[in-house]
Amino acid sequence: MELQKNKMQEAAILYYEKNCTQNEIAKIMNLSRQTVSKLLNEAKSEKIVEIKINNPETTCSELEKDIKARFGIKNAVVCGVSSSNEGLRQLMTVKKAIFYIEPILKEGNKKIALSWGRTIQTLISEIESIGASGNIVFPLFGATDQEEDYYSSNELARTFADKIGAKVKYAWFPYKPDSVEDGLLFKKTSYYKKIDDLWNNIDISIVGLGNRKIIQTFGSIFGYNEKCSSAIGDIATHFFNANGEFVELYENTLCASLDNLKKSKEIVAIASGDNKCEAIIAALKSGILTTLVTDEYTARELLSY
Repeated sequence: MELQKNKMQEAAILYYEKNCTQNEIAKIMNLSRQTVSKLLNEAKSEKIVEIKINNPETTCSELEKDIKARFGIKNAVVCGVSSSNEGLRQLMTVKKAIFYIEPILKEGNKKIALSWGRTIQTLISEIESIGASGNIVFPLFGATDQEEDYYSSNELARTFADKIGAKVKYAWFPYKPDSVEDGLLFKKTSYYKKIDDLWNNIDISIVGLGNRKIIQTFGSIFGYNEKCSSAIGDIATHFFNANGEFVELYENTLCASLDNLKKSKEIVAIASGDNKCEAIIAALKSGILTTLVTDEYTARELLSY
């Protein structure tokens, strides 16, 4: 009997681990193909081979539970992907985010604050029209002179509002005025006061997470300072270090404050990719996020840190 079990094991290793065909195994073991087939069946009956079929949804559900437990976040949404390709992972993560936020938006009468970046731009291009009334979309910060479309906060808010059939309110002022005096003057305008009122009553903030590259972008526009070296990422232009502590790089900025974000009923962060893991972990440590949407590769990487 022991000899027979050894044969079962050898046949199973060749078939399941070495990917040999049954004909190839028959030649290697000097047996008939029918005998090899019998050995493989007996290997399963004797529990020498146990076949487990992983359900992707179950796997993602377990990853979600692990992320919530590890980082103390309210919601974790993990999408399954068939490839480690970064572009595909981002696309599938965005689609999963849409699946998550659509029911919230369909309730209507939501004040929706929007960040910027490639992920948000992809979200806008992928989301379908939503039949809901009373929604208002607005940016989380004033405008910059960046030429890339994904940095145009007002334009992103407009196109998102158009896609979901919502009203839009614009931030008709710069993110960083030239002087403190200019900033105070902008704050006295009706444009600013209307946006500031919305920032104080956010139902859902939809944001991407910037990594170290965003510090380079801001440094090239507004200059570098000693605080830049400690920052590793941002949430809606609020920068943080590796410990999740916020490090405000620039004064005199016109944007939703950290207190505004903390009072937001929900902050949904959409982020995936190996180059985002450091920033995602720090953002989770900050305690400001309520929901993280990511892909299973990124989720495993976060849990392995």
